[in-house]
Amino acid sequence: MRPLTEDIRRFQTPVYSRVSRSPQTYNTVARRCRTQLELLKAEYHSVVPEEEFDAGQVRREIRNDMDSAMRRYHKYCIKERDGMKAHYHEIGADEDCDFEHLIPAKIIRDMYLFDEIDVDHVLNAPTVRLSRAKHTRLKDTGWDDDTPDIWLPFTRYTDVFEASFQTFDGTPIDPTAWTLANHFDYFTHLVL
Repeated sequence: MRPLTEDIRRFQTPVYSRVSRSPQTYNTVARRCRTQLELLKAEYHSVVPEEEFDAGQVRREIRNDMDSAMRRYHKYCIKERDGMKAHYHEIGADEDCDFEHLIPAKIIRDMYLFDEIDVDHVLNAPTVRLSRAKHTRLKDTGWDDDTPDIWLPFTRYTDVFEASFQTFDGTPIDPTAWTLANHFDYFTHLVL
């Protein structure tokens, strides 16, 4: 470790330039998160047990890093995107809403890790602006981090409560028939 001296008192925090959101900043975040996810996936599959460390813990840390990259993209490029807030909105929900992963993020991450989906699917995984009351009901029934049907992702909701949904741009969807393929087909224009 580098020894410290009193010279450290002279350190001045850098002043970073302010960044305004634009199509370019969304593309930059997308590229950065895509690269991180691809590198982390490769690292995950290259972990070889050694005596010096616990391979299971290393893989856990890599999954944590993947979760962080996914959530960074989902927050910046979807939740905080002007006019979007989520892929889907519960119709009639007031401002007391939660940003929710329709398919729990850990399932999306694991599907990517084991080659069921690609990195663009991870970045564009379905998200919902759901009333806080319904989100609480979902958690109370045990579906907060699991789903009964990945292919029909709204089953996670329709098995617990009644609600109507539309895409962020106002297209109504039938939650009993809307498939994961429908989601990715509809939102291909968001892949940056």
